[in-house]
Amino acid sequence: MSFKIKTNELLGALQKTIRVVPTRSTLPILGCALFEFNDSEMVIKATNLETSIIERISFSGEKPQNPIAIPINRFLEIISNITEKETNLSVNNKGQLNIETETGSYLIMGQDYSEFPSDPIMNETQSIYLDTASLFEIIDFTKNSTSKDELKPALQGVLFKIDSSRIIGVATDGHRLSRIIKEIENNNQEKEIIIPTKFLSLLTGFVEKNDSVEIEISKNHLSLSYKKTTIYSRIIQDTYPDYEKVIPIDNDKTLVTNKSKLSSAIKRVSIFSNRSTKQITFNITNKKLTISTEDSESAAKGKEDLDCDFNSTEDLKIGFNSTFLLEALGNIQNENIGMFLSGPLSAAVVAEKSKDKKTDKLILLMPIRLND
Repeated sequence: MSFKIKTNELLGALQKTIRVVPTRSTLPILGCALFEFNDSEMVIKATNLETSIIERISFSGEKPQNPIAIPINRFLEIISNITEKETNLSVNNKGQLNIETETGSYLIMGQDYSEFPSDPIMNETQSIYLDTASLFEIIDFTKNSTSKDELKPALQGVLFKIDSSRIIGVATDGHRLSRIIKEIENNNQEKEIIIPTKFLSLLTGFVEKNDSVEIEISKNHLSLSYKKTTIYSRIIQDTYPDYEKVIPIDNDKTLVTNKSKLSSAIKRVSIFSNRSTKQITFNITNKKLTISTEDSESAAKGKEDLDCDFNSTEDLKIGFNSTFLLEALGNIQNENIGMFLSGPLSAAVVAEKSKDKKTDKLILLMPIRLND
């Protein structure tokens, strides 16, 4: 059974589906993509058991009778090096895929397609509707604050609290917290869900900005279909921490300085910080902010002074992880940044509201305890 398919469409579909294929797995079938066929479409599926991608592309010719599971890395490698506009493919009764070009032919041995995991079951679904500009802004703002600790599954995703007037997105890894509130107008019912970071990261590569999407939610999974792509993900079934309790409301010391100058100074000073802690120190007085670091292991030091406004009569010395602080500053648009502080052991808060008052951003950073 031979058929033709446009090489660039096949290449694009394989490049998308391979994004969920695990680099290492105890199940060899997960290193394969499953190819199924209807009258005019080839359906490509890949999964890591938590996230799945389905791509659909057209073909012409004879439809293979059975699906085929092919190691996707090798298939992608050969397709990415084919220059012809169309690629000829055929599937034999031994479960082998034959690839033919004007100058050569290539054979890939498939695996038992019956071992490929079935699609997630989506029963009794509820839909939520989001504009992608708002969704992408929430993803970009929260993604750095999610945890990679497998022992804390709830923190490996972003909490979405959605109703008809706003979306709240929250992420934390225990050292920092990002919360964004966007005022919206839609017909969504009230919903609270923890969406894995991996699924959210995939969306930005599949969905166009300034569009709208429908996300279907079942008991254990969610899915999003966009053009010829469908993405499934498990839902994190865990209780999210009460994040509102950790946001301080009495940080009455305010540091105001230029964001660009602050970011540049932190980048330079942090070069000399300890590679594991990335610790820098803020020494804050009424008109001057001194950023410093010292690494005893390499006998390195760095220090810079910046102009600032500080509304406290008492000087403050506080330590931060420079990487976390730079990521926080990168999420703030205002050129003058305000940091709300209390003491050397209390969480610092950076907050910003959009000019139209429809977006409220807040970043919480836990300080690093200083030795001196």
